[in-house]
Amino acid sequence: MIQIHHLHYHPILRDICAEFAPGEMVGLVGPNGAGKTTLLRTMAGVLRPTGGMVQVMGEPVHAREPRWRARRVAYLPQFLADDIPFTVREFVEMGRYSHAPRGVLDRADAAAVDEALAVMGLRGYEDTPLAHLSGGERQRAAIARCLAQGAPILLLDEPIASLDIHYQLDILARLRALAAEGRLVIIALHHLELALSHCHRTVCLHRGRLVADGSPDEVFTPALLRAVFRVDARPFRDPHTGALRLSVSAAIPSTPE
Repeated sequence: MIQIHHLHYHPILRDICAEFAPGEMVGLVGPNGAGKTTLLRTMAGVLRPTGGMVQVMGEPVHAREPRWRARRVAYLPQFLADDIPFTVREFVEMGRYSHAPRGVLDRADAAAVDEALAVMGLRGYEDTPLAHLSGGERQRAAIARCLAQGAPILLLDEPIASLDIHYQLDILARLRALAAEGRLVIIALHHLELALSHCHRTVCLHRGRLVADGSPDEVFTPALLRAVFRVDARPFRDPHTGALRLSVSAAIPSTPE
């Protein structure tokens, strides 16, 4: 569904190669500055690589028009502007315009918007100006817009960072369910335990390079956690839930390079 061939985005990304298939829930992890946001934006066609190629469904994503991309890839940036002058419903409806060549939404579009609002717990907020929402509510509206878009690929940059724990877990469970239905979900996460417990696959970036790619228990080794995240830690399986957890014992002091 997505193929990345020797991708470079100077000076941030260097020689990234990966393939992602339908039905995967992929956690994109790495320290600040590792290149996660740049990789997501390049896969979405927002940024043009300085070398290599990203293919979406066999097509070079940067060679296709915005409407083509929007029907196949829903991209959620890490930050939204504070002064978006729309109501919640108007904002979520924007996810449907790639399906409306003349800019007129029909009943199917309205149903998709209603479903996305319900999934994100935003029924009753339809007429509320986006600027009046809390940070977490705005983030839920942004995710709802991506869901309304109906694209088979979801690229989400830190979508749960400002959410209460209830919505963090609820949204991750819903995204995993979308993957089970055949969508490809790639989500940048800072919370490593949530990547461990909710993602089928983890891709780790460090200093612009892909340094690990596999199941969470394959990726989060003590050696990688020490080298990349600068912590003494080890994964373990919770005896009560069976979920993978992370035991962190200490931060490793930084040393001059």
